[in-house]
Amino acid sequence: MAEVVSEEHGPPKRVSTAEETFFRHRQREMVVNQRRFGLAYLVLAVGVGVAVGLAIVLIGRGTSHSATTTNTVFRPSQSGELGAKQIARHVAPQYRAADGTPLVSVVGERPNYQLNPLQYYFIRPRDAQYPNDTKLFTVGNGIMYSMCGSEANCAAPAAVASRNGALLLKREALELSFDTFKADSSVQTVTTLLPSLRQTPLAIIFKRSDLSRWLGKPLSNLLPEKGPLSPGKINQAEADRIDTIEAGAIFQYAADQGSDGNVYLKLDPVG
Repeated sequence: MAEVVSEEHGPPKRVSTAEETFFRHRQREMVVNQRRFGLAYLVLAVGVGVAVGLAIVLIGRGTSHSATTTNTVFRPSQSGELGAKQIARHVAPQYRAADGTPLVSVVGERPNYQLNPLQYYFIRPRDAQYPNDTKLFTVGNGIMYSMCGSEANCAAPAAVASRNGALLLKREALELSFDTFKADSSVQTVTTLLPSLRQTPLAIIFKRSDLSRWLGKPLSNLLPEKGPLSPGKINQAEADRIDTIEAGAIFQYAADQGSDGNVYLKLDPVG
Protein backbone atom coordinates (compact mmCIF):
# COMPACT_ATOMS: atom_id res chain seq x y z
CA MET A 1 0.00 0.00 0.00
CA ALA A 2 1.13 3.57 -0.63
CA GLU A 3 1.57 6.07 2.14
CA VAL A 4 0.11 9.60 2.08
CA VAL A 5 1.42 12.14 4.58
CA SER A 6 -0.87 14.73 6.11
CA GLU A 7 0.90 17.59 7.89
CA GLU A 8 -2.27 18.76 9.62
CA HIS A 9 -3.15 15.53 11.35
CA GLY A 10 0.25 14.29 12.44
CA PRO A 11 0.98 10.63 11.83
CA PRO A 12 0.96 9.41 8.27
CA LYS A 13 -2.32 8.03 7.03
CA ARG A 14 -2.24 4.94 4.94
CA VAL A 15 -4.39 4.69 1.82
CA SER A 16 -5.20 1.33 0.40
CA THR A 17 -4.03 0.36 -3.05
CA ALA A 18 -7.68 0.05 -4.14
CA GLU A 19 -8.41 3.62 -3.01
CA GLU A 20 -5.23 4.85 -4.70
CA THR A 21 -6.24 3.16 -7.92
CA PHE A 22 -9.74 4.61 -7.66
CA PHE A 23 -8.47 8.19 -7.30
CA ARG A 24 -6.00 7.78 -10.12
CA HIS A 25 -8.81 6.59 -12.38
CA ARG A 26 -10.93 9.59 -11.42
CA GLN A 27 -8.02 11.90 -12.22
CA ARG A 28 -7.56 10.36 -15.64
CA GLU A 29 -11.30 10.49 -16.29
CA MET A 30 -11.37 14.19 -15.40
CA VAL A 31 -8.55 14.89 -17.85
CA VAL A 32 -10.23 12.81 -20.54
CA ASN A 33 -13.61 14.38 -19.86
CA GLN A 34 -12.09 17.87 -20.05
CA ARG A 35 -10.52 16.98 -23.38
CA ARG A 36 -13.78 15.53 -24.65
CA PHE A 37 -15.69 18.59 -23.49
CA GLY A 38 -13.19 20.87 -25.20
CA LEU A 39 -13.45 18.86 -28.41
CA ALA A 40 -17.25 18.85 -28.26
CA TYR A 41 -17.25 22.63 -27.70
CA LEU A 42 -14.92 23.10 -30.65
CA VAL A 43 -17.14 20.98 -32.89
CA LEU A 44 -20.22 22.90 -31.72
CA ALA A 45 -18.52 26.24 -32.34
CA VAL A 46 -17.46 25.17 -35.83
CA GLY A 47 -20.99 23.94 -36.53
CA VAL A 48 -22.52 27.23 -35.42
CA GLY A 49 -20.00 29.14 -37.50
CA VAL A 50 -20.77 27.09 -40.58
CA ALA A 51 -24.51 27.52 -40.04
CA VAL A 52 -24.18 31.29 -39.66
CA GLY A 53 -21.93 31.49 -42.71
CA LEU A 54 -24.37 29.41 -44.76
CA ALA A 55 -27.26 31.60 -43.65
CA ILE A 56 -25.37 34.73 -44.71
CA VAL A 57 -24.59 33.19 -48.11
CA LEU A 58 -28.21 32.15 -48.63
CA ILE A 59 -29.48 35.56 -47.60
CA GLY A 60 -26.96 37.17 -49.93
CA ARG A 61 -28.05 34.94 -52.77
CA GLY A 62 -31.67 35.73 -52.12
CA THR A 63 -30.97 39.45 -52.11
CA SER A 64 -28.92 39.21 -55.31
CA HIS A 65 -31.61 37.18 -57.02
CA SER A 66 -34.27 39.64 -55.98
CA ALA A 67 -32.19 42.56 -57.22
CA THR A 68 -31.57 41.02 -60.63
CA THR A 69 -35.16 39.95 -61.23
CA THR A 70 -36.75 43.24 -60.20
CA ASN A 71 -37.26 45.50 -63.19
CA THR A 72 -36.98 49.02 -61.80
CA VAL A 73 -36.72 52.34 -63.60
CA PHE A 74 -33.27 53.93 -63.90
CA ARG A 75 -32.89 56.92 -61.59
CA PRO A 76 -30.43 59.57 -62.82
CA SER A 77 -28.57 61.54 -60.19
CA GLN A 78 -29.66 64.86 -61.76
CA SER A 79 -32.78 66.28 -63.38
CA GLY A 80 -33.44 68.19 -66.59
CA GLU A 81 -31.01 67.93 -69.50
CA LEU A 82 -28.21 66.41 -67.42
CA GLY A 83 -30.57 63.71 -66.19
CA ALA A 84 -31.66 63.02 -69.78
CA LYS A 85 -28.04 62.50 -70.80
CA GLN A 86 -27.64 59.92 -68.02
CA ILE A 87 -30.84 58.14 -69.08
CA ALA A 88 -29.63 58.01 -72.70
CA ARG A 89 -26.31 56.48 -71.63
CA HIS A 90 -28.14 53.89 -69.54
CA VAL A 91 -30.82 52.86 -72.05
CA ALA A 92 -28.86 52.82 -75.33
CA PRO A 93 -26.62 49.80 -74.47
CA GLN A 94 -29.74 47.70 -73.77
CA TYR A 95 -30.63 47.75 -77.49
CA ARG A 96 -28.19 46.03 -79.83
CA ALA A 97 -27.84 44.98 -83.42
CA ALA A 98 -27.44 41.31 -84.31
CA ASP A 99 -23.64 41.63 -84.07
CA GLY A 100 -23.84 42.96 -80.50
CA THR A 101 -23.03 46.59 -81.28
CA PRO A 102 -25.40 49.35 -80.06
CA LEU A 103 -28.46 49.64 -82.27
CA VAL A 104 -28.07 53.43 -82.37
CA SER A 105 -26.31 56.10 -80.36
CA VAL A 106 -28.59 58.33 -78.28
CA VAL A 107 -28.14 61.91 -77.06
CA GLY A 108 -30.43 63.48 -74.46
CA GLU A 109 -30.91 67.27 -74.53
CA ARG A 110 -33.43 70.08 -74.55
CA PRO A 111 -35.68 70.15 -77.66
CA ASN A 112 -33.82 71.81 -80.51
CA TYR A 113 -33.22 71.58 -84.23
CA GLN A 114 -29.65 72.29 -85.30
CA LEU A 115 -29.14 74.14 -82.00
CA ASN A 116 -32.27 76.26 -82.52
CA PRO A 117 -34.59 75.85 -79.49
CA LEU A 118 -37.96 74.28 -80.23
CA GLN A 119 -40.87 75.77 -78.32
CA TYR A 120 -43.78 74.35 -80.31
CA TYR A 121 -44.74 71.99 -83.11
CA PHE A 122 -47.49 72.19 -85.72
CA ILE A 123 -49.43 68.98 -86.21
CA ARG A 124 -51.36 68.56 -89.40
CA PRO A 125 -54.53 66.48 -89.06
CA ARG A 126 -54.80 63.61 -91.54
CA ASP A 127 -57.54 65.35 -93.52
CA ALA A 128 -55.94 68.83 -93.60
CA GLN A 129 -53.27 70.69 -95.53
CA TYR A 130 -50.58 73.10 -94.32
CA PRO A 131 -50.88 75.84 -93.27
CA ASN A 132 -54.64 75.56 -92.74
CA ASP A 133 -56.33 73.59 -89.98
CA THR A 134 -53.20 72.75 -88.03
CA LYS A 135 -52.93 72.01 -84.34
CA LEU A 136 -50.42 73.77 -82.13
CA PHE A 137 -48.40 71.47 -79.86
CA THR A 138 -46.62 73.33 -77.06
CA VAL A 139 -43.37 71.66 -76.05
CA GLY A 140 -43.20 73.28 -72.61
CA ASN A 141 -40.65 71.77 -70.24
CA GLY A 142 -39.48 69.12 -72.67
CA ILE A 143 -36.70 66.64 -73.26
CA MET A 144 -35.52 65.43 -76.67
CA TYR A 145 -33.61 62.26 -77.50
CA SER A 146 -31.83 62.11 -80.85
CA MET A 147 -30.99 58.66 -82.22
CA CYS A 148 -28.15 58.33 -84.69
CA GLY A 149 -27.62 55.29 -86.93
CA SER A 150 -24.25 54.13 -88.24
CA GLU A 151 -24.82 55.26 -91.84
CA ALA A 152 -24.12 58.71 -93.30
CA ASN A 153 -26.24 61.53 -91.82
CA CYS A 154 -27.20 59.25 -88.92
CA ALA A 155 -29.31 57.04 -91.17
CA ALA A 156 -30.09 53.53 -89.96
CA PRO A 157 -28.44 50.60 -91.78
CA ALA A 158 -30.70 48.16 -93.60
CA ALA A 159 -30.76 45.68 -90.70
CA VAL A 160 -31.99 48.35 -88.29
CA ALA A 161 -34.48 49.71 -90.81
CA SER A 162 -36.10 46.27 -91.06
CA ARG A 163 -39.44 45.58 -89.39
CA ASN A 164 -37.83 43.98 -86.33
CA GLY A 165 -35.21 46.72 -86.10
CA ALA A 166 -37.85 49.47 -86.34
CA LEU A 167 -39.87 47.76 -83.60
CA LEU A 168 -36.80 47.78 -81.38
CA LEU A 169 -36.31 51.52 -82.00
CA LYS A 170 -39.94 52.16 -81.07
CA ARG A 171 -39.49 50.20 -77.86
CA GLU A 172 -36.33 52.15 -77.05
CA ALA A 173 -38.16 55.44 -77.56
CA LEU A 174 -40.92 54.24 -75.24
CA GLU A 175 -38.43 53.27 -72.53
CA LEU A 176 -36.60 56.60 -72.82
CA SER A 177 -39.90 58.46 -72.42
CA PHE A 178 -41.04 56.31 -69.48
CA ASP A 179 -37.75 56.72 -67.62
CA THR A 180 -37.76 60.48 -68.17
CA PHE A 181 -41.31 61.06 -66.95
CA LYS A 182 -40.75 58.72 -64.02
CA ALA A 183 -37.47 60.31 -62.92
CA ASP A 184 -38.39 63.99 -63.40
CA SER A 185 -41.93 65.02 -62.48
CA SER A 186 -41.46 68.49 -64.01
CA VAL A 187 -40.99 67.19 -67.57
CA GLN A 188 -44.12 67.72 -69.69
CA THR A 189 -43.14 66.27 -73.07
CA VAL A 190 -40.58 63.83 -74.47
CA THR A 191 -39.61 63.86 -78.15
CA THR A 192 -37.49 61.09 -79.67
CA LEU A 193 -36.06 61.64 -83.15
CA LEU A 194 -35.50 58.25 -84.77
CA PRO A 195 -32.71 57.70 -87.30
CA SER A 196 -33.84 58.04 -90.89
CA LEU A 197 -35.66 54.87 -91.93
CA ARG A 198 -35.79 54.56 -95.72
CA GLN A 199 -35.10 58.30 -96.05
CA THR A 200 -38.08 59.16 -93.81
CA PRO A 201 -37.35 61.22 -90.68
CA LEU A 202 -39.64 60.05 -87.87
CA ALA A 203 -40.33 61.34 -84.38
CA ILE A 204 -42.15 59.73 -81.45
CA ILE A 205 -43.68 62.36 -79.16
CA PHE A 206 -45.37 61.82 -75.81
CA LYS A 207 -47.09 64.14 -73.37
CA ARG A 208 -46.98 63.06 -69.73
CA SER A 209 -50.71 62.31 -69.82
CA ASP A 210 -50.13 59.77 -72.62
CA LEU A 211 -48.22 57.46 -70.24
CA SER A 212 -49.82 58.46 -66.94
CA ARG A 213 -51.57 55.10 -66.44
CA TRP A 214 -48.18 53.31 -66.32
CA LEU A 215 -45.99 55.83 -64.49
CA GLY A 216 -47.04 54.66 -61.05
CA LYS A 217 -45.99 51.08 -61.81
CA PRO A 218 -42.69 49.28 -62.51
CA LEU A 219 -41.30 49.39 -66.03
CA SER A 220 -41.89 45.64 -66.27
CA ASN A 221 -45.65 46.28 -66.28
CA LEU A 222 -45.19 48.20 -69.50
CA LEU A 223 -42.25 46.38 -71.09
CA PRO A 224 -41.87 42.88 -69.58
CA GLU A 225 -39.13 41.66 -71.95
CA LYS A 226 -35.72 42.00 -70.28
CA GLY A 227 -32.68 43.47 -72.02
CA PRO A 228 -30.26 43.55 -73.63
CA LEU A 229 -32.47 43.13 -76.70
CA SER A 230 -31.70 42.61 -80.37
CA PRO A 231 -34.02 42.52 -83.41
CA GLY A 232 -36.46 39.64 -83.26
CA LYS A 233 -36.25 39.25 -79.45
CA ILE A 234 -39.54 41.04 -78.64
CA ASN A 235 -42.51 38.69 -78.35
CA GLN A 236 -45.74 39.40 -80.21
CA ALA A 237 -47.74 40.40 -77.12
CA GLU A 238 -45.24 43.11 -76.21
CA ALA A 239 -44.97 44.23 -79.86
CA ASP A 240 -48.75 44.70 -79.96
CA ARG A 241 -48.64 46.70 -76.72
CA ILE A 242 -45.94 49.00 -78.10
CA ASP A 243 -47.95 49.59 -81.28
CA THR A 244 -51.08 50.35 -79.26
CA ILE A 245 -49.37 52.81 -76.92
CA GLU A 246 -47.57 54.62 -79.74
CA ALA A 247 -50.57 54.83 -82.03
CA GLY A 248 -50.98 58.54 -82.69
CA ALA A 249 -47.56 59.38 -81.25
CA ILE A 250 -45.45 58.70 -84.39
CA PHE A 251 -44.92 61.53 -86.86
CA GLN A 252 -43.00 62.30 -89.99
CA TYR A 253 -41.37 65.66 -89.38
CA ALA A 254 -39.69 68.55 -91.17
CA ALA A 255 -38.21 71.73 -89.75
CA ASP A 256 -39.46 75.16 -90.80
CA GLN A 257 -39.14 78.75 -89.66
CA GLY A 258 -42.11 80.83 -88.58
CA SER A 259 -42.77 84.47 -89.34
CA ASP A 260 -41.50 85.30 -85.86
CA GLY A 261 -38.10 83.82 -86.71
CA ASN A 262 -38.49 80.80 -84.44
CA VAL A 263 -37.83 77.30 -85.75
CA TYR A 264 -40.57 74.71 -85.35
CA LEU A 265 -41.34 71.19 -86.52
CA LYS A 266 -44.14 70.36 -88.90
CA LEU A 267 -45.58 67.00 -87.96
CA ASP A 268 -47.56 64.59 -90.13
CA PRO A 269 -49.15 61.66 -88.28
CA VAL A 270 -47.98 58.23 -89.41
CA GLY A 271 -50.30 55.24 -89.51
